[in-house]
Amino acid sequence: MLTVSPIYAGLLAVLFFWLSLRVSLLRLKGLHASEEGRETLHRAVRTQGNASEYIPLGVLLLLFLDLQGAPAVLVHVFGIALVAGRIGHFIGFGRAPGNRVLRQYSMVATYAMLCFSGLCVLYFALF
Repeated sequence: MLTVSPIYAGLLAVLFFWLSLRVSLLRLKGLHASEEGRETLHRAVRTQGNASEYIPLGVLLLLFLDLQGAPAVLVHVFGIALVAGRIGHFIGFGRAPGNRVLRQYSMVATYAMLCFSGLCVLYFALF
């Protein structure tokens, strides 16, 4: 039975919805017409696009770990890393002025989650 991964799938779905809605609202405001507006819209689009690149694979890995019977604490650690990484990326890049250090730490959290959870999925599949 899936116990942990649906928590993070739900949180990340809400985050992705919010990022997507933000892009739509900025477009409706016509921000692309000004130089400042183009930068704001560009950041919003890239933040949403970046989330669309990393969230699906991250959630899939969490799902696999849950289905493989991995310890719940392990799934929570990876889930927290993915959520924190995506929120941190929004704060570090999606808003102006961006915070370069936070953006870098957020990407490290996301990359580490993908790498180590992927290795754990392989481990539980093979042993």
